[in-house]
Amino acid sequence: MAMKQTQPPAQWREDITDWLGSLKAAGLSVETIRCRRCKMTHIARGLDTPPGEVTGEQLVRWMAAQDWRPETRKGYRNTANSFFSWMQQAGRRDDNPASILPRVRRPKPHPRPCPDRHIRQALHDATPVERLMLRLGAEAGLRLSEIASVRSDDVLAMPDGAMLVVRGKGDKQRIVPIDGDLADTIIAAGGWLFPGRWSGHVEKSYVSRHLRRVLPDGWGPHTLRHRYATTVYEATHDLLLVSRLLGHASVETTQIYVAMPDSRLRAGMDAVRLAV
Repeated sequence: MAMKQTQPPAQWREDITDWLGSLKAAGLSVETIRCRRCKMTHIARGLDTPPGEVTGEQLVRWMAAQDWRPETRKGYRNTANSFFSWMQQAGRRDDNPASILPRVRRPKPHPRPCPDRHIRQALHDATPVERLMLRLGAEAGLRLSEIASVRSDDVLAMPDGAMLVVRGKGDKQRIVPIDGDLADTIIAAGGWLFPGRWSGHVEKSYVSRHLRRVLPDGWGPHTLRHRYATTVYEATHDLLLVSRLLGHASVETTQIYVAMPDSRLRAGMDAVRLAV
């Protein structure tokens, strides 16, 4: 279901539209462009100054006044830098005021795989649609946006079983194995697995809302992806494979998702125990 988008101020509209056009020409995904448009519109409305007159000091003060988590702050910093860098390259400004924005330091997160007991209870409490969302997150490791955009022709019949073509960040594709009955359900949809109210597919916020309804407090939708990563690693001990299945560009990112399996921790404890 499409969300209503706020329009940028009139004095920003032409520049933002042209900048978004450059992102589209560069091949960025529709979802990435939509997210950057929302962020830049928010910045424009907050500054209330024509884009050609914005100063670096204004940007720093505005960013400092926002109560954001580091991930969100980093996303806005990158968006502002992209927009004003484009303005400079396009000859619409002599400088890039966003260049003085400080780098955002993010604390390294720890993996939080959702325990299977919570997932089983959620499956019991879920509607049929929510059960599909849960399985795609926990059994296939899909992101919210990827769950939202699954369609019937994404399923491939392979000699070793069904595979699902997943279109991830930056429109990069990967293939993940899925259970046969899940594949049959997706194929039977005959189009989008989760169709939108008017056209296309649902938004990722729709998927998030439904998953949060059935998962216990403190265990958000992303912990299903952590569960997938941890379980696959425990079975294979192959971090590169897990990275490919998750659609990560770097194994370093994958390490954030994989919790050390209890069995290996126990083995380590047994190895260091002193015989009395």
